[in-house]
Amino acid sequence: METKKIKIGIIIPMVLSLFFIMSCDKDKYDDYENTQIIENSYTGSIDDIAGDSDPDANFTGNNDSGVFSFAWVNSSSKAKVKFDITSSATGSVKLVLNDSKGKEVFNKTFSNSDNISTFDGLTDEGISGTWKVSLEFTNFDGQGSFEIDNN
Repeated sequence: METKKIKIGIIIPMVLSLFFIMSCDKDKYDDYENTQIIENSYTGSIDDIAGDSDPDANFTGNNDSGVFSFAWVNSSSKAKVKFDITSSATGSVKLVLNDSKGKEVFNKTFSNSDNISTFDGLTDEGISGTWKVSLEFTNFDGQGSFEIDNN
């Protein structure tokens, strides 16, 4: 009888440890499919995201705010970002990319009032897998577009 108690006392913690280790290795956005919308509180308009491996879209706003985010499967550890806006002197758009573990690898705010309305460059290095792409609009008035490519 004593032997069974010892075996169970060893097996249960081992199984729980294994479950914990396996759950820690899961990517943060694995529950989402490629280009699936995660959040959309933006009051303006965003075209459907085109392209599976290289997502892109156009957006418009009339003093609109909110967040639009989606999942993107990136087979690389970096991404190439192309972004431009044509807007009035007010309003801004922040583009944020998080890698598959949730680490922020890109964060840039675009505003004509800051003379920053176009960008063509790379993200920081991250972990490949399903990334989160977020556009955060603040009183955005105008139009713009983005394209994100595997690098």
